[in-house]
Amino acid sequence: MKINGFRDVIIFGRVLSAGLVVAGYAFLGVWLSNWLASEGWPLLLSLCAVPAVTAFGMWQGWLFLTKGRTNKNPPKH
Repeated sequence: MKINGFRDVIIFGRVLSAGLVVAGYAFLGVWLSNWLASEGWPLLLSLCAVPAVTAFGMWQGWLFLTKGRTNKNPPKH
């Protein structure tokens, strides 16, 4: 496998960082679910906390990965 310069290392770092963001939100969802259950909130709300918070984390990770995309050759006026 050949590394095509420093750009590949930067892309790998961004993907790894996005994965850590998603994992952090998933952990937050589990923690929130346990907290809601211990405080007496309805079971359905407690169970829905994990996928809802994880989906939000996936959205944030996607925004982080696609934020850097720009047109390298803008039209000339």
